[in-house]
Amino acid sequence: MTLPIDSIKDTFLHSLGKQPLIVSAQTGSGKSTRLPLWAAQSGKVLVIEPRRIACTALAQYLAEQSNSPLGDKIGYAIRFESHFSADTRIVFATPGVVLRWFFENKLTDYQTVILDEFHERRWDTDLLLALLKKHNCHQLVVTSATLHAEQLASYLSGKILTAKGRSFPIEMRYHAADMRQMPCKEKLAERVLQACNIALSEARADILVFLAGKADIDFVASKLMHLPVLLVPLHGGSDAQSQTIALQSQSKRRIILATNIAETSLTLEGVDCVIDSGLEKRTHLRAGRTVLDLDTISMDSSMQRAGRAGRTSPGLCIRLYGEFAPLIAHTPAESQRCSLNEMVLSAACAGGGIEQLDFLEPLPASSLLLAKQQLLAINAIDQQGHATEHGKRLYPLPINSDLAHLITHMPTNALRQAMADAAALLAVPKQVYQLSQQLEHTQALNEQLPHHCDLELAIALIRGNVTDWVKVDDDALQEARQFAVQIRQAFDLPPLEKPASYQRSALIEAIATHLPRALFIHNARKNSLSNGELEVIAAKHSRFNNQSAALVLDTFSLAGKGVKQAKTLALCMAPICNKRIVALGLCTTKIEGAELDNNEIKVIIAHTFAGKVLATQSQLATPAQLPEAACQLIAQELILPGLWQKITHQLLWAGLYQQLNNCITTLPTTHEFIAQALTDLAIEGADDFELLSADDFAVHIIPEWEYADFTEKYPLYLQLPDLHVTVEYQLVKKLVVVHYLKGLRKEAPKRWELPSWSGLKIRYKKASKEVEIR
Repeated sequence: MTLPIDSIKDTFLHSLGKQPLIVSAQTGSGKSTRLPLWAAQSGKVLVIEPRRIACTALAQYLAEQSNSPLGDKIGYAIRFESHFSADTRIVFATPGVVLRWFFENKLTDYQTVILDEFHERRWDTDLLLALLKKHNCHQLVVTSATLHAEQLASYLSGKILTAKGRSFPIEMRYHAADMRQMPCKEKLAERVLQACNIALSEARADILVFLAGKADIDFVASKLMHLPVLLVPLHGGSDAQSQTIALQSQSKRRIILATNIAETSLTLEGVDCVIDSGLEKRTHLRAGRTVLDLDTISMDSSMQRAGRAGRTSPGLCIRLYGEFAPLIAHTPAESQRCSLNEMVLSAACAGGGIEQLDFLEPLPASSLLLAKQQLLAINAIDQQGHATEHGKRLYPLPINSDLAHLITHMPTNALRQAMADAAALLAVPKQVYQLSQQLEHTQALNEQLPHHCDLELAIALIRGNVTDWVKVDDDALQEARQFAVQIRQAFDLPPLEKPASYQRSALIEAIATHLPRALFIHNARKNSLSNGELEVIAAKHSRFNNQSAALVLDTFSLAGKGVKQAKTLALCMAPICNKRIVALGLCTTKIEGAELDNNEIKVIIAHTFAGKVLATQSQLATPAQLPEAACQLIAQELILPGLWQKITHQLLWAGLYQQLNNCITTLPTTHEFIAQALTDLAIEGADDFELLSADDFAVHIIPEWEYADFTEKYPLYLQLPDLHVTVEYQLVKKLVVVHYLKGLRKEAPKRWELPSWSGLKIRYKKASKEVEIR
């Protein structure tokens, strides 16, 4: 069978190895299947596929086409599963697997490396491209359907090869309230059902519906059950049977409900209609953490999705948004919108560090700095950016550096096991379980795990203890247990079959101690929680019951019209009481007040976390606290009465004097001045104040011989007949404002009643009324 990509075969073979090749071709052109076979003529080929389903499906397809067993001539490698040998000529592998191979032997087993579907711009493929460019030891091929090839060719000093895909006309329709309506989730299932009814009557073959994630797929499927079709889910966690049904034509008409996994790489036979929700799951950086948001797609993705309808015949595309919806042009590269911790640690393990690599686009400086700081804090990298032994141990694990760090720092073997099992469940990129809606199941779960703790439930699920009381995705749980086995082995922990019992409270306290930013304080008024940087609300499937505080170990963000409308859901929560946070020393402490008690100075200490006072306590002031406490008592006129006002006036005059003499320095506040003076005087207790007078606190800015005349010329307070006023000097504006304080006089003061203030305008202000005095 002839494919569009065949038109560049001779040029490809002639150019391979002479310089990097950038192959630009539309989806369906055959680039993912033809290029590896051509490149294999000159040696072993490694094809890097961003998605696991595409990786396994392409290997299986080419093995069948070559009439050889999978793993013989053609094989694949994904996490926990591989089918290839040392003699396999073509190996399809996911980026994470290839990165580990690169660290081990720089991919010396392969002559050609193909980075397929590079336009998806994952951080790991960006890193692999930078590493391969620096290493410069392979015949490099980069393929893309939508990428601007010129940018990549310039970056690699490569050659662009272009093949036009086979494309049939596609009728475009828009189901939206107005032409600029953006994609949204509101009444999504109902709108998909309406579009499917149109497609079933007007299209001839199978229907492909693009949705954001598994939850949407499941919900929409429940609304389409009555249709006379075969409903096929297709997402990252689909089982082998669903994948086979989605990838191969069936005797019964199909509606394939897919995530954007179906945009590229995979060929879905028999589809002539696409229904596009315009939604996808996309990572974003929020408060230094990578969160997964529900987001609108880019124009590039919109075109990719529509193109699926015209692969083999004229097609129909129904978009559930407006024709002129202001979509972004291109999906930003993942490295521009996620935490760079994993990328920095990966580059460090590869040797040389991330600073030694040249990327297609410069990495965000703030994200890069934050990643380095966090990895340094957990001793994963050194000051030069190289991986430590600890970092090399953490990198291969299927968990982020924070969770790996927590496992390392658990104080006992039992807690390390518990943290390892929790991290394993959190590492699965889909929902492992849902809480049952049946009352008897809820009651049984609460009896077995009475603390309303998601973390405790996660560990119990990994260990097989509560599967009867929750709805479990068996494939996801199996993957989580595989992760648990791998993590336990990496940390030399006992096998999963022999887990140690642990104390829930001890686990929570250890996590809070070593990862304080995971602590969130509950705000009853807003029914939300905050750690001072990020605000979250408990997800519906969390067991958290609005207690005072919680650890949050996983989040998911829902898209909004703006930052303020966006919501971040807390998915894995573990309640902790305020008293324990205070006892663990995780709060910021400050003196909130002071009091005199039997001639002893006491301070009221506020323990604050995330801007909220969790506890207060009264105690005798220590020598270090005494100046601050005494300062507050002076402000309250409880000791040295009149001193606070005197210093306040002296500082105002001092500032005015400096302005008039063009000698401006930063003056302390009244509080700062008195506190420093008390420190200098070495006050040791309340009795010492009996030995002090106001003269011990003089502000020495105005020369003594000028002081009396100056303060008389520029008074701060005036007592006039039936009128008391304060005086504000705004010398920059050449203005004096006289403020009403008290008195029975209704009219403004007369000019002759006031000081001369030559060269300055004078205004009188009472409440909101302001008049000029002439």
